[in-house]
Amino acid sequence: MTGINPIDRAVAAAGSQSSLARTLSCTPQNVQRMCATGHVPAKHVLKIEAATGVSRHDLRPDLYPECLPTLNVNLPSGLNVRQSIENAVHPHSTSDTV
Repeated sequence: MTGINPIDRAVAAAGSQSSLARTLSCTPQNVQRMCATGHVPAKHVLKIEAATGVSRHDLRPDLYPECLPTLNVNLPSGLNVRQSIENAVHPHSTSDTV
């Protein structure tokens, strides 16, 4: 869905501007203003993401830059990395030894 404003995608996912307004506890006019300007107030970004699936980065890249790749993305393919629990600290251990 490239080319469509992220707030318009959120409205489509919510079903209507009125439906998104109810989710945000604001007026439909506020949502209409967001659609007209393309600007989403910071206080609404996370609620919109949770309700519609439109990412916070798409809605406000100035506040939520794109995430860096995770470690797994940077590992060479075929590398088998496993964490050993043998030497791990167990917070609920019943041992009194120090």
